[in-house]
Amino acid sequence: MRASSSHSRSPSIISIPDSDGSDYVPIPNNKGDDGSPIKKTSVKRKRSSIAPTRKNDIRSKAKADIDDDIGLADIEDIGPIIRRDHDQLYHKVDEIVKVQEDLLTWFENCREKRGMPWRKKYNPELSMDQKGQRAYEIWVSEVMLQQTQVNTVIAYWERWIEKWPTITDLAKADVEEVNAMWRGLGYYRRARSLLAGAKTVMSKTKYQGRLPDDPIILEKEIDGVGRYTAGAICSIAYGIRTPIVDGNIHRLFTRLLALHAPQTAPSTIKSLWTSAEELVGRLPKDKERKGITGDWNQALMELGSQVCKPLSPDCQVCPLKSSCKAYAELSSSPPKPSERLCTLCAPIPLSTSTEKIPSVTIFPMRKEKKTSRVEDESVLVLEWKGEEGKRRWLFVKRPEKGLLAGLFEPPTTPVPTSSKPKDCLQASLKSLTEYIKVTARELAEVKTYNHISSIPHIFSHINMTYHVHHFILSSTISDPPEILSTSPRVAIWMDDNQVEHANVGTGVKKVWAEVYGSWGSFDENHESFAEAKTKTASKKIKEKKPLEEVKNGKVVKKIMMPMMPVKKIKEM
Repeated sequence: MRASSSHSRSPSIISIPDSDGSDYVPIPNNKGDDGSPIKKTSVKRKRSSIAPTRKNDIRSKAKADIDDDIGLADIEDIGPIIRRDHDQLYHKVDEIVKVQEDLLTWFENCREKRGMPWRKKYNPELSMDQKGQRAYEIWVSEVMLQQTQVNTVIAYWERWIEKWPTITDLAKADVEEVNAMWRGLGYYRRARSLLAGAKTVMSKTKYQGRLPDDPIILEKEIDGVGRYTAGAICSIAYGIRTPIVDGNIHRLFTRLLALHAPQTAPSTIKSLWTSAEELVGRLPKDKERKGITGDWNQALMELGSQVCKPLSPDCQVCPLKSSCKAYAELSSSPPKPSERLCTLCAPIPLSTSTEKIPSVTIFPMRKEKKTSRVEDESVLVLEWKGEEGKRRWLFVKRPEKGLLAGLFEPPTTPVPTSSKPKDCLQASLKSLTEYIKVTARELAEVKTYNHISSIPHIFSHINMTYHVHHFILSSTISDPPEILSTSPRVAIWMDDNQVEHANVGTGVKKVWAEVYGSWGSFDENHESFAEAKTKTASKKIKEKKPLEEVKNGKVVKKIMMPMMPVKKIKEM
């Protein structure tokens, strides 16, 4: 599963690539920068202070540059390390080849266990059109499974196939229908890629109404298809001998091969794909087993997902345990190197009293946690109230490109972090004049508004705070203010039914719940709504009620007596 990203700025989401790798290469043979051996001593020596000079500054900068080049600053704090010197041959797949049949037998026994409707045995007797239909079904499942669990995907996949049973049917759909069907899965870009890919296939005769059976062409020419997805479709649906490496297989291979290297480094990715290719090339070439590559690839995915889990792998039931180098390193060190030391692996910090790895979960090498950016936005839930209880809400459509493209949201305006509520409101109102025919003076005269709350919404790379305002426009005319033809984005006044069925993201539902209690609710008796009715644009100082009242024409004063101390009685 390969990540794709967009760098375009949108009002509520920014996409950041998740492929920042490291080119770290460990320093071999315990030698220093000058090539001389590093001397070890148990005596701590006090470092003499060095007066800051231009020469020392230059040296410090040069050392920092070297550290950056080898990735020390980006990986792990290197202290005591586990001695596991080994050469490149240590990561060969020969031991795995010996137990390939064991894995295939294991998979055959659990193929149907999770009830995935798209998982069917390869049938070489199918026509190319029938295989193309299988390719479509697998394609939909693979795209849905990106960032989503199987149990969730099954129901979505069944509804999708019921609505668009073939790629021909999907190509006739529009983006609004697709977004509506995708609602709840998140990452709407995936849905748009499916639609765009279907339209591409059906618009060019060379594809003959089906996805290509060549993984290179499939990856190159069909929207949203990366190397992994292309390999999965071609191997499972068409029986093509081509490898795959998804997140589960990545983790599985790093353990089977005991590869402790930066996960997203190009050298690591290349090494894992090379191993995957070699394993596929060494599968039995039996004419009676034309679908063996698809089974092998699915078996690897299943093993990584269900047995070789990230935090709690069940090594005792793993059919590849005997060939797993990580499992072997729990009790013994790698064999002494006969060639050059491996240049892929980074040192493993020593965390126990022994020179052995503490767990197979030391592989893959941990990723450095990225610091999320902090951003604030002002969200204006604008409600219009007309005659006879008529109500409308203003929604604007997000740009057609980028994350959550084409989804609707209330007018949303970026604001500086830690902005005060009144400043957020002013920013929203200023932006509002670009969408509807209303003047700033008319907005200033509105008496019914409320700052509901400031709520957090966490994205994978952004810590967002939404400053939610509820603003009510009232009029005696039959329609809400006119939407300007020059508005920067598509805007629409929606009634309650349209709002309830609109394609919106999770953040919008969260904002709506702050105002009305829950998504799809329009309850005027909700606490925040009631507050909005009584709050006016100008702040009023709350006056204290006088401690007196009139009874039978006489003024009766209330005297507040001080609290009397309570004497504690000691227990007998």
